[in-house]
Amino acid sequence: MSATANYRAELTARLRAVTEDVGWIIRGTAIEQAAYKPADYEWSMHEHLSHLRDMEQQVYLPLLRWATVPDMLDPLDYSRKQWHDQRYRPMESLEGMYSDLQRIREEELAIFRDLNDLTWVKMHNESRWGPVTCQWIAELMYRHALDHLQCMMALKQDLNLATLQPPPIIVGGYIGGKV
Repeated sequence: MSATANYRAELTARLRAVTEDVGWIIRGTAIEQAAYKPADYEWSMHEHLSHLRDMEQQVYLPLLRWATVPDMLDPLDYSRKQWHDQRYRPMESLEGMYSDLQRIREEELAIFRDLNDLTWVKMHNESRWGPVTCQWIAELMYRHALDHLQCMMALKQDLNLATLQPPPIIVGGYIGGKV
């Protein structure tokens, strides 16, 4: 196996693993927990997962198809604000979004699996993304998933710590009567 093929195999295995890690993070998370945000300007686990799925569906898979299939259209530009304003659905189930992410990831991994070394590193200069290779796309997908996984893990930690906090100790009862 060439060094290029070995790197491709390792990177695609990591893409699969990071996707499984996202599933592990959300498993057993209630929708109320998934909506938790430490501050109004930050994202919830639900928003992170929704955005991650949307990027895979709207950008990375189309970009990968464009780089590997003749005559495919260059993916459109992506706006996080437009995603949040027009496509984000706060009541969508975590399980449904994760199922979509898994399906998309499997399609991407199948494309990567079928590539030869030349196609993996072939430079495409004619995209709106600038010069790209399939390797660069895979690395971008992995880095993006890791970024959101890290944010989701931090939120999960916050939630787990909150459940362990003892209730406040009240000496002598509440002033003014009952709670």
